[in-house]
Amino acid sequence: MLSLLQSFFSHPEFLAPTLWVTFGCTLAWYLLSAKRCQAIDTQELYLLWKTHKQFDQCTANEFEPVMKGNKIVGYKCECGHEHLQERPIINFGA
Repeated sequence: MLSLLQSFFSHPEFLAPTLWVTFGCTLAWYLLSAKRCQAIDTQELYLLWKTHKQFDQCTANEFEPVMKGNKIVGYKCECGHEHLQERPIINFGA
């Protein structure tokens, strides 16, 4: 391992491209994984909760909306399940 590092740093022409590629990959990962909350209306909220109840066999009778500012962005079920509607910051699709 030490000889690999020594040979890498003994050739500085490989160092700058490697750092730029590393920086580019890190930036792409961050931009593609960062998300922001998306507001939903009450009909979507109720439908999401009903879907959770059906697929997870949840027996809860109520849920609490999760608010960000004065917008609904998700819900928290009595069973402890929490759903936040999130979108990527950068969207390449239509």
